[in-house]
Amino acid sequence: MTVPDSSPATRPHPRVSVVTNTYNHEHYIAQAVESALMQKAQFDYEILIGEDCSSDSTRKIVCEYAARNPSRIRLLLHPSNVGGPASFKQLLAESRGEFVSILEGDDYWTCPDKLQKQVSFLDQHPECALCFHNALRIYEDGSRVPVVYTGAGQTRISALEDLWQHNFIATCTAMFRKDVLGDFPEWYYDLPLGDWALWILCAQYGKIGYIDEILGVHRIHSRGLWSGLDSIQKLEGLIAFYETMNANLDFRFNDIVEHWVSARRKQLAGECALVEAAQRTLPPASVVIVMSRAYDDPPPLKGHQVWAFPDPLGKQTQRHFASGSVGSAEAPWIGADATYDFRLFGGVARDKLLASVTVRQNATPLCSPVSDKEPRKSGAFIEASPNPVPPGTKYGKTTINWSTGDGSPGIIYVALEDQRVHYPANSGEAIEQLETLRAKGGEFLLVPRKLFSWLEEYVGLKEHLDSHYRLAQDDETCLIYDLREMPSEGRLGMAAR
Repeated sequence: MTVPDSSPATRPHPRVSVVTNTYNHEHYIAQAVESALMQKAQFDYEILIGEDCSSDSTRKIVCEYAARNPSRIRLLLHPSNVGGPASFKQLLAESRGEFVSILEGDDYWTCPDKLQKQVSFLDQHPECALCFHNALRIYEDGSRVPVVYTGAGQTRISALEDLWQHNFIATCTAMFRKDVLGDFPEWYYDLPLGDWALWILCAQYGKIGYIDEILGVHRIHSRGLWSGLDSIQKLEGLIAFYETMNANLDFRFNDIVEHWVSARRKQLAGECALVEAAQRTLPPASVVIVMSRAYDDPPPLKGHQVWAFPDPLGKQTQRHFASGSVGSAEAPWIGADATYDFRLFGGVARDKLLASVTVRQNATPLCSPVSDKEPRKSGAFIEASPNPVPPGTKYGKTTINWSTGDGSPGIIYVALEDQRVHYPANSGEAIEQLETLRAKGGEFLLVPRKLFSWLEEYVGLKEHLDSHYRLAQDDETCLIYDLREMPSEGRLGMAAR
């Protein structure tokens, strides 16, 4: 069922249609819709929301938003669950804009000028069929620090050939010209990785433009269809995607596709061999520390608990910032790779939090900024201006203003969370991290073949492992060290140090 637009029938078509597919997104959808409503544009835009008969309160939430914003939001309320592709098909059919911008119900935008920036780009680059910007990828479970979706080497203009290697476009960042595609081929709606397929279809009719700014957030959570797959399932899915797209496009890109299919098959064979070797070696229900890069998926070791090494989390520090019942102080050290949480406490004991504000540079908040600019009932408040902080040569500057509201003593602490991944600086740090994980219950260390070079870089770590722990597996797939018990000479060696 489509909820009709309440605006007059003579209303001109909007330039942009924001299309949002949502299903069981009760914890996320409000933030997505708010980020679309906050857009400041020199043109009209509409928001179309396809609600796919959720079993939670998602439908109730979007209906409330539509009731409050009848001239902006239109709803497609499916009477039964039709699935994401079918819902997306109906959203596109209903869209009236010259451009289509996609915002999934569990993502959100962080910049009020996002739509304006992309429309301006496409107006200035008629050769481009679509454009996109960067986004922050955040992990809802906090298991990894956030990372930018698109790498630093991304070119301003790219072509279809570049897209076959991997999908460098986050769904919430894309805007495409609706008229370049016409009717979607029926096979599209049965594809996995439909967003990637959509970019490929668009790129047959024009170039791909890139705006090098972080204007949105893409969430990774266990309920995501792709993020819920393990590393082997993802590789199998990639191969199936390549082969299906190749056939559907009449093998016009066969030379490119076959190269990447071959590369993915090699990766898959290596991952399967590693898992088989590990399962043969590891006792049931082991706690396995896996050496991995920060954003690699862990091998699917069924029946085992898997921990990442080195630690993929960022570092957090806390320090005193200012004191007083009321005041103003500059913070000229706001960096681009961290978030800063300024917390106003009542009294020096910090036992009562009065207010807080989160500050970040470059308009890339990890969540909607929390800023108590208006006094609370107690009269206490804290604010940052500007926030977000414009980037400087290296650091940006903001001013913190605060009041406890009643003249009582106050103290402000700032918690800095570094969003960069910090690999061990040397072998000593690597050994310390490993031994900390071992002390927490880690029983085995698994080193995949692709990271054998790390043991050459951390020479001291390799020597530590060889002198203190039994090598339980040593072949072309991986090394596995048994951390459960040190040989007697190893224990003596550690005691001597």
